[in-house]
Amino acid sequence: MASSRPCSFGQSGRAAVGRARSGGWALLTALLSAMLIGLSATAAQISLRIEREREREQQLLQIGREVVAALRSYRDAVGVTQPELPRQLSDLVDDKRAIGVMRHLRRIPLDPFTGKEDWGLVRQGDRIIGIYSQATRAPLTRRGFPADFADFDKAARLSDWRFVLSPAEPTPPKEPRS
Repeated sequence: MASSRPCSFGQSGRAAVGRARSGGWALLTALLSAMLIGLSATAAQISLRIEREREREQQLLQIGREVVAALRSYRDAVGVTQPELPRQLSDLVDDKRAIGVMRHLRRIPLDPFTGKEDWGLVRQGDRIIGIYSQATRAPLTRRGFPADFADFDKAARLSDWRFVLSPAEPTPPKEPRS
């Protein structure tokens, strides 16, 4: 005899299927949320990394200016009978050409990209006329350089950014000694 009443087993089975379907949507929503959070975190990391690289490039530009100013100071510090430019970077920190010690730089700066004092040296004969970073990656900054670095916009690598004391740059006249 067939019962007209549905089996309780069948009802709970349908309820379980309904709960499973709603649980599937919850799982899918959770997975999509996790994926979106992960993508957002990755985008934030990339943005921070780019910002740090731009800051390093700005540090490199500042260090380049300081070294060129130190080279100018070294060149102009003593009379014409002395060598005009240093043979090594340490001469800018400890200039012994005159009585006492002159310091054109407080210390040799670290390259912001290598973290070392391993600067490439631009030489004229055995004298240093400039520096450059040994970093070979492409610069992020491609335009908007100050006039003294106008040719940097053509650089393919950071090592192409050469900070050089211009030979055409006039030496200010010396004050006559009384």
